[in-house]
Amino acid sequence: MNRDSLLLLSCDWGTSSFRLRLVERRSRRVLAEHTSPEGAKTIAAAHRPGPGRRSAFAAVLQRGLQTLNVSTRSKIPLVVSGMACSTIGWWPLPYASVPVQLDGTNFVSVDRIIQGRTVRFISGLRAACDVMRGEECELVGLFQNPGRLALANDCCVVLPGTHSKHVRLHRGRIIGFSTHPTGELFALLSRHSTLCEKLASGFTTTAFRAGVHAARQLGLGPALFRTRARSVLGLMRPAHAADFLSGVLIGSEIASLPKRSRVILAAGPNLARRYRLAVGIIHPKATVTVIPAAESAHAVVRGHVHLAGDL
Repeated sequence: MNRDSLLLLSCDWGTSSFRLRLVERRSRRVLAEHTSPEGAKTIAAAHRPGPGRRSAFAAVLQRGLQTLNVSTRSKIPLVVSGMACSTIGWWPLPYASVPVQLDGTNFVSVDRIIQGRTVRFISGLRAACDVMRGEECELVGLFQNPGRLALANDCCVVLPGTHSKHVRLHRGRIIGFSTHPTGELFALLSRHSTLCEKLASGFTTTAFRAGVHAARQLGLGPALFRTRARSVLGLMRPAHAADFLSGVLIGSEIASLPKRSRVILAAGPNLARRYRLAVGIIHPKATVTVIPAAESAHAVVRGHVHLAGDL
């Protein structure tokens, strides 16, 4: 058997970053990885839709393949998800509409031959007034663990990030989701507003918990201003303002979850700690399952291996 048939290339093409991994299919082990800031937004800003933009995307991919030393090994197929399939991407595809099966059987995808290599582009999902691209593959990967399938009968998966997703699962299907721009708001308000004077290193639990409580008691707007007022009045050290602000934003996000929900939390250790604290304060009767950070980090890869099928 050709060794390359045992391998897969996994590409997660985001708005602001490009990530390419060489993966051993059976073990799902990442053998090599390349990342760059050449996200879809950067490429789209420099190239109008059409052949020029497609060539630019192909060039970024080619550089990544060369970095991984697989540019001439065209028998290794490639799976691409994320913004590469958006209107600012490489090959725009329509969204699949929820509800959809969690195993990806009714996702929208297309196969193309690019420089002799089979490339499978996987599109995102849409709800009535919401969209996602990339997280659908992460969800497929998270539930490749057989011991986790029972949770997919009825739960909400929380995927923290720049645009956090709350994804509702029922009987093995994705039935709906909502997007919360928590990470983007934190970046804007902590760097470009009067709420925070500076960002401190470390994590102050007391300040974060106070922010969550403020969001629960006051609502988002008044709680946000407390970030500044508490510092001005000497009720909080200015260095703790960022953690208070984080608590306000995450607390406001978590308040939208059903009160007695089963929550599956998939994030790195820093965000997982914050979100779990917030759930405990806002919804103390919720059941929380935290996916290990290493597993969360490679969920997209596992999803791509599954969605590659017999490529």
